[in-house]
Amino acid sequence: SSGINAEYGGRTGGFVKQNVDIFELPQLFAWCSVLEYLHTTSGPGDVHPAIVFEDINKVTYDIHVGGTLHGHIMANIGEYLEPNPCLENMLSMLRDSGKRLFVLTNSPYNFIDSGMTQMIGNHWMELFDVVICLSKKPMFFNDTRRPFRRLSSNNEPTFGQVNDLKKGEVYCEGNVRDLHQFTGWDPCKILYFGDQMFADLAEPVLNQGWHTGAIIRELREELELLNSAACQQRLFLLNELNYLINDVQRFIPHPDAIQLLDQWCTERKKVRHELLDQHPTKFGSIFRTHLTPTLFYRRLSRFAEIYTCDLTNLAHFSPHHYRFTPTRQDLPHEMHCTSQLDICRAKCSWKEAQPWKQCR
Repeated sequence: SSGINAEYGGRTGGFVKQNVDIFELPQLFAWCSVLEYLHTTSGPGDVHPAIVFEDINKVTYDIHVGGTLHGHIMANIGEYLEPNPCLENMLSMLRDSGKRLFVLTNSPYNFIDSGMTQMIGNHWMELFDVVICLSKKPMFFNDTRRPFRRLSSNNEPTFGQVNDLKKGEVYCEGNVRDLHQFTGWDPCKILYFGDQMFADLAEPVLNQGWHTGAIIRELREELELLNSAACQQRLFLLNELNYLINDVQRFIPHPDAIQLLDQWCTERKKVRHELLDQHPTKFGSIFRTHLTPTLFYRRLSRFAEIYTCDLTNLAHFSPHHYRFTPTRQDLPHEMHCTSQLDICRAKCSWKEAQPWKQCR
């Protein structure tokens, strides 16, 4: 922390860039690689990090907005996407149950069409009631002056006025107010999934009343690690050590208690580091550091009501599954109350399992 304070001017001074989603990983890799190369060839004193930061930001923006990135992916679509019959089955199940489906994306139509055709087939648009591209989120949610434009057969925006949104047509730009008006959809009954925290999820859940879900690809590796035998053993050991450390302090200043406390604290520190070292990346979990939730998870819990590593996981639920109730997270002062509730719940379950005792 002393090095950060010296470099960036302390917590409130200077500028520290926050990288909070997977879209910024390529930028992060480019910053590190270019800075390392310049430091090696020129020396740290001859390189200004802010200049490198701005140059790489500009190049990244030009590659993305200029279409170079989209063109490369479309030309090699098989390397990035594979056919996904589970996705088509899930979307068909939702349609058959009466759900209205829509696509709302910042990408151009030819890019979306290439990806959806690879995963589902040429008929993918038949599964959706509304398709909106180049929406310029999050501006789509907060600028009501931008009208919808219909795309022509050669994917060029037309100049005619749009008064409704028809199935089989492709639209661009627009705004959320017109979306509600043209479709008649109740904002409180819309569930929208995205993989970008601020562009996709923040505005609709905070200001529009939509329900939101996040697609977090890293969650798959996180769950595999948490369910491994080695991780389960260390988590169990850590919980036991926490209990013993709290309990043994009742016997201080007895010398044996002090010795045990030191030993268990040392072992606890070792186990905590072992849990961090189990992660395949040097940065550890994107969800927590020991007991502290990360900034990413805090924002995720604020902007997304549910999250998953794969949208097709929803196929395991009935299309009439309307509520995903979260598990209550106990605060420190609530832990004793919860344990008492668990005891009462266990007693109730025991009585229900033995009806002959209730008849006495």
